Amino acid sequence: MAPDTRDAAARAALTAATLAQGRGLHLLSLCLLLPALATLLLAPGGPARSTCLALSLVAGAVQAYHALRCGLDAALFAHWARCWSAPAEVDVEADLQAFDRALAEDFGRSPLAPRPLAGRVRGALGLLRRQALALALQGLTLLAAMAAG
Repeated sequence: MAPDTRDAAARAALTAATLAQGRGLHLLSLCLLLPALATLLLAPGGPARSTCLALSLVAGAVQAYHALRCGLDAALFAHWARCWSAPAEVDVEADLQAFDRALAEDFGRSPLAPRPLAGRVRGALGLLRRQALALALQGLTLLAAMAAG
């Protein structure tokens, strides 16, 4: 196995493991979503409280979207890690270009400019950061709603 293939497999495996942590963030978000929804429906307060609770629900929806994307990317990077760690000869760049072509053909997306693995990793980790930020916003707006109550 070529050194760059081994490095690519390791980087893909590490990215998949990191993105899998988004599942825990999503579960925490669901734990915050339930009291916000129950409070909004069962014990409405003033306009400030209702606004904060509504913002908390919106942040929860944004977080759920990013959790879905992180889950898909985690599965994709895990697949690449398994394929690239096999003893067969592998061309990482050709695999990435084939993925982009399949994405464009099967999902009707416009063809993307070729991106190296490092750029894909940065983009995937950016999704996880945005998920964490949405979770933080969800928690802060829920705390603000409790303070405004």
